[in-house]
Amino acid sequence: MHGLSVAVLCSGSSGNSILISHERSGVLIDAGLSCKELDRRLSLFGAEPTQIEAVLLTHEHTDHTRGVRRFCAEHELPVYATHGTLALTTLDGIETRTIRAESGFSLNGLAVRPFKVKHLAAEPVAFAVSCESKKVGVASDLGCVTPNVIDEMSHSDLMLVEANYDEKMLTGGDYPDFLKRAIKSDHGHLSNDDAGALSFRSSSEKTARVILVHLSKDNNTPEKAKEAVEREMKRSRHSPRIEVVEHGDAGGPYELG
Repeated sequence: MHGLSVAVLCSGSSGNSILISHERSGVLIDAGLSCKELDRRLSLFGAEPTQIEAVLLTHEHTDHTRGVRRFCAEHELPVYATHGTLALTTLDGIETRTIRAESGFSLNGLAVRPFKVKHLAAEPVAFAVSCESKKVGVASDLGCVTPNVIDEMSHSDLMLVEANYDEKMLTGGDYPDFLKRAIKSDHGHLSNDDAGALSFRSSSEKTARVILVHLSKDNNTPEKAKEAVEREMKRSRHSPRIEVVEHGDAGGPYELG
């Protein structure tokens, strides 16, 4: 792993995990796969658990924490998360570090900044990770695009943005009404149009790529997600490349140099 590199190990309700690395060191954002599967997917990108400094958790939901305890126990890694997330995540015997939104910290050359998002979780955060002049913004599992999210994601070289659902597919789909309302709420998930708005409002001349993640298996398609974001980005002076990580798949590596 040379330079700043990002690999999406998995994305979607089946599990979420993102590797951000610099030279021979890195962090995992979330560990929503089994320990065995995390090890396997890391190997697909030529990475090893020994190169990881810590696991950063966005929130406590199972698709983000499924393998965290065993993975960290086997590889002797600490977990960084907010107080609310730690309180609801089983981490017996694991070293933990409590973090706060808008309070940055460093991990072996990586500058990490958690920031507040709205989601149906105890104390959720998203992350921006920087190394020297390069920045990666990761905004997934949030129900609305706030001014704070736009600001924290701005000036990223690479943005990973949730595009969970197509409005028409969700509205006309088979989910019960209470679940549709929860998904569409300010504490639910971002629609394709929301993803387009966030990408448009946060992108800059630095932004080379926008990667769409956390697509619903039932209420979205990669084509609809990409089309919606590309349509919104046509209004922008900037023209980052728009890519999609399909539900359950891996994506990358995305090299920032």
